Amino acid sequence: MEQHYVYKKRAVAFLDVLGFREKLNVFQKEAEQNQLAEENESYVSQQANDFINTFKKAIARLDDKKFRYYLFSDNICITSINETTSSDLQDLFLAVTELYFQFARQGYFLRGGIDYGLFIDEDEIAVGNPLAVAYLLESKKAIYPRIILSDNLVKEFQTINQQGEKNYEYLYADVLIKDSCEIRFLNIFLHVFQSDYREDREDFFIKYSEVLKQNLAENIKNEAIYTKYKWLADEFNEFIDHFINELSFLDTAFDPEQEVGFLEMVGQQKIQYGN
Repeated sequence: MEQHYVYKKRAVAFLDVLGFREKLNVFQKEAEQNQLAEENESYVSQQANDFINTFKKAIARLDDKKFRYYLFSDNICITSINETTSSDLQDLFLAVTELYFQFARQGYFLRGGIDYGLFIDEDEIAVGNPLAVAYLLESKKAIYPRIILSDNLVKEFQTINQQGEKNYEYLYADVLIKDSCEIRFLNIFLHVFQSDYREDREDFFIKYSEVLKQNLAENIKNEAIYTKYKWLADEFNEFIDHFINELSFLDTAFDPEQEVGFLEMVGQQKIQYGN
């Protein structure tokens, strides 16, 4: 008897690693050079190992009873095993911000889309409009290193409060999803709140500042790429202002009055152009 495949309402994320295709040649060349140097049959690239291990470390925060994921070349796909609940979607958002930060630490940046709808997902099969829509959001609308959210997904997971206003059911929901004209995208910088430790938060701001400055400097003569990182740097600067002036006060585990030095350090991580 032929097997029947059942559609379920799922969120589907499709992510692309910017500039990764050029890195594939670097990985291969490194593997070939290592094989010659060690005179054995193994082809090993430490940079490829670092990339794959970064992916595995970040994706490990996903509950494997709730989510399935795929890494194929420079693309990542994540979807729910069962129908996506509001809680599942928040977990997915937080996992994507973790993934984004861990890749950024290695000098890679993500661009992508997340859609919601009827989708078939099996061990070897992925069929449905959400994957196609998420891919189109990544390739046609994201433009900058950001994660676009589809209208279907936003409408499905909005709720109506007593004032008749649409909102979301997540912690920091009002800043988790950002708007730019008709486009909604994930605020990846909220990853900083996934740790209560000052050292982790210092590392977060310092590392983002370092890699953004580095990418801006490396692409100063390539306008098409430079403008993408400049957009992200502007988002980072805006988030720093928001963190210092408002968000840090909303965190019950953080006392801004006793952390003046920390907040000053955060402010110093803003990207200054022309320096």
